[in-house]
Amino acid sequence: MKHMETKTTLVAHLQQAGIRQGDALFVHTSLSKLGWVCGGPQTVIEALQEAVGPDGLIMMATQSGDNSNPAEWEAPPVPVEWWQTIRDEMPAYDPAKTATRGMGRVPELFRTYPDVFRSDHPMWSVAAWGRDAKQIVAGHTIDVGFGPGSPLERMIERDAKIVHLGSPLDATTLWHYAEYGIDGPVKPFECALMENGRRVWKTFEHIDVNSDPFGAIGENIVKRADVKTFTIHEATCYVIPSDTWEPVQHALVALRSWLR
Repeated sequence: MKHMETKTTLVAHLQQAGIRQGDALFVHTSLSKLGWVCGGPQTVIEALQEAVGPDGLIMMATQSGDNSNPAEWEAPPVPVEWWQTIRDEMPAYDPAKTATRGMGRVPELFRTYPDVFRSDHPMWSVAAWGRDAKQIVAGHTIDVGFGPGSPLERMIERDAKIVHLGSPLDATTLWHYAEYGIDGPVKPFECALMENGRRVWKTFEHIDVNSDPFGAIGENIVKRADVKTFTIHEATCYVIPSDTWEPVQHALVALRSWLR
């Protein structure tokens, strides 16, 4: 027999995991692992909203990874002879129009939801709903990325809880904040955006963010006593404090030292 979840049951799961009215949440989801959800992504979003209430805050990553250098595309790659045409023709990032890529059905719907505000970063945007949501996502420019002054830093300042509903630990967007200030490699990125009222293909320098180590590091993080682990159908779920970015940073420093 298939497993069914409803808004009522999802709210109950969240409350049992310690989610309370007024909480700030950075949410990652894998809808397929939750079982059959009555109402699909709409139900997941509205369960989260009900769990935190109007004084709470919900953020999700709404990245558009296909607005990037086509020479680096791997899943799937495109022919070399297409690269310049893509650079010439890729639509400029528009918070209201640009679809997410690889984020899942829940964030894709969430970015379009009433009273949800999406940030202006053309590749690594986030979307937020709730108290101070518009201010939280403001000023998210290409040079800010995931670091100081970004919406991620503001979520840390709000003592946000990181919520995983079946999604892998290497998808923990907030942990990218840990990659700043540790002398990480810098590389050029490319994307289409609006600049001075016209569409341009922009190249910019930024830390080479890399979530690959987050899975292994996260397996140790979730053993902490202040992390709540629970299961919904096939989904292993976590509620993790935002201050875990600090041990993640320490682990990244140790890893890089070992690799040298």
